[in-house]
Amino acid sequence: MRLEDKDIKTREVTHWQGLHLFHFDMSSCSQKVRIVFRELGLPFTPHPINLMKDEQQTDWYLGINPRGEVPVLVHNGAVHTESNDIIQYIDENFASSEKSLLPQSGSERQAMQALLDLENDLHGDLRTVTFTYLAPDLKNRTGDKDSLDFIGRFHNAFQALDERLSDSAYLLGDRLTLLDISWFITLFRLERAGYPLAEHPRLAAYFLRISRRPSFQTEIHAGALPMRFVGAAYRRFSRLIRGSLARDYQRWKSQS
Repeated sequence: MRLEDKDIKTREVTHWQGLHLFHFDMSSCSQKVRIVFRELGLPFTPHPINLMKDEQQTDWYLGINPRGEVPVLVHNGAVHTESNDIIQYIDENFASSEKSLLPQSGSERQAMQALLDLENDLHGDLRTVTFTYLAPDLKNRTGDKDSLDFIGRFHNAFQALDERLSDSAYLLGDRLTLLDISWFITLFRLERAGYPLAEHPRLAAYFLRISRRPSFQTEIHAGALPMRFVGAAYRRFSRLIRGSLARDYQRWKSQS
């Protein structure tokens, strides 16, 4: 989504030339965009925004994205938000025909858009997973897992993806597309939180296979080592004290 010029209050970015990306190393949506840049071999100027320090809530950053979210792409002074829109914009405007990750037919484009919309609809549930099982409670931004409905929504989505993989190597056929990159990041976050991907055998095998791609490996392991160490320690602590997503999945399954 391109921000209207009148809504850009931090005017200096409107004069920037080239591709600039505001991002956070460990942000799922930021990782998604950086993977696309790597897969396409495109250079960009990074502008790290530290979510742990609430830099996304400063007046300067809110003047670029009033929603206070990352990532944000600035291309020749134009501001683009929403990760799924950003990755399509990048490919449509900068990818060569040989490297493009866009669908090759009208029917594939329709299927991709429907599944990107589904992935986008789960962003609220992804935050619930993050702040319930993976991240410290930052200023009371915890997830609410009193209801386990969010687990059911992920289960149903993953079942649909699993079925698509019954006769193809990737979600849209036999080549990697933007759709695979978008969903990979959600799968990675859920798997790290303890979701039992083995419940969806084809999807689990697919996830393992594509996670070995160099660009994917680089981005899912991005971030300062101390921060990643603290994150790993917190995950272990959280599973002991607050419960795990794997156990909550079994609770959801028994209630369904």
